[in-house]
Amino acid sequence: MTDEHIMPYFIGGAHVLKEASCDNCARITSKFELDVSRDLWGDARISYNAPSRRKKKRPTSILMRDEHNPGHKIKVPVEDYPAVMVFYRMPKAGILQGLPETVDLSNNWELVSPVDTDKIDRFTAKYGQRPVMSFKNTPDSFARLLAKIAYGQALCSLSPDDFRPICIPYILGQKKNLSYIVGGRWSYSDMKPQLGYEMRTNCIKFPGKLLIIVEIQILPNNSTPTYHVVVGDVDGEEESDRIYKKIEATYSFDIINAGSYKPVNNDIFHWMPSYWPLPAWK
Repeated sequence: MTDEHIMPYFIGGAHVLKEASCDNCARITSKFELDVSRDLWGDARISYNAPSRRKKKRPTSILMRDEHNPGHKIKVPVEDYPAVMVFYRMPKAGILQGLPETVDLSNNWELVSPVDTDKIDRFTAKYGQRPVMSFKNTPDSFARLLAKIAYGQALCSLSPDDFRPICIPYILGQKKNLSYIVGGRWSYSDMKPQLGYEMRTNCIKFPGKLLIIVEIQILPNNSTPTYHVVVGDVDGEEESDRIYKKIEATYSFDIINAGSYKPVNNDIFHWMPSYWPLPAWK
């Protein structure tokens, strides 16, 4: 068994689950992590000197298309290049909207990115053209990465036997519609300058059922989306009570004792279900 970073090392993750992955699972997760680290965020990670196990091999310049000479490239030192960190803005996960698993919402995901306008202006003045950004669109790998982060976060409070892990088939690629369990907050949270990433384990208690949801924000010191992942659920009143008390959640909702359930429209609680009971639980 190998150690597993909850938030990947390549984005500064410092929290590790010891002996958490078998070799086969580690190979699967490393593939989609590589898609994100190199294809989606490769130039940005180089430009901002993100953590790497091979920093000595990291390039010192980035080739960029020359808008004045088609077919030619400009060699830009990494310190000058205003690379962007690309994210996906997502609606609420399908399961929380009461949708069947066959409904794919990923066509509604939008590419977004915080930008350093000062660095872009300096680049434009120096090179006589606006910077040209290159990246590969990897929505499935990005969503699988979020699901893996969420599962690791849940295991900081719970053991694998405490709940049914809804997310695992999606992490391992056995199920394809990531938008069913992965979603996000449509508006942006306030920036938190001191934080490189933030994760919360939340839970909602229904009659005889507990839903475990993890909230994730990567680089909350910028205007980046906040995501949620439906990690798993718990069956039975007694077991739900036990796990409900075990989770040290920032937000927990006990629908049983509240007496009634109303859809939550406030975007702060973007991970709250819109419908109850969820059709997927029947």
